[in-house]
Amino acid sequence: MSEPTPTPLPASEASEASEPLFTVGTITAAATAVIAVLIAFGLPLSAEQQTALLGLVAVLAPLAVAMIGRGRVYSPATVARLLGRR
Repeated sequence: MSEPTPTPLPASEASEASEPLFTVGTITAAATAVIAVLIAFGLPLSAEQQTALLGLVAVLAPLAVAMIGRGRVYSPATVARLLGRR
């Protein structure tokens, strides 16, 4: 038994699709930039606190991207199975 051939999304659904990891990555980068700007404009943090805060963001950001992104992406087999039910 052969696997079903994936069917392309209709134009209306394809235009609504986005790359979730790009979106989450952009938000993460923006959060890091905001912290850097606050520090540059005088947020009263020592050099050690600045390093620790940016280090924390550097560690937690990829974890957040992975957790959020994983819930929004599907394997090609899952998509083919879902589209085959239409």
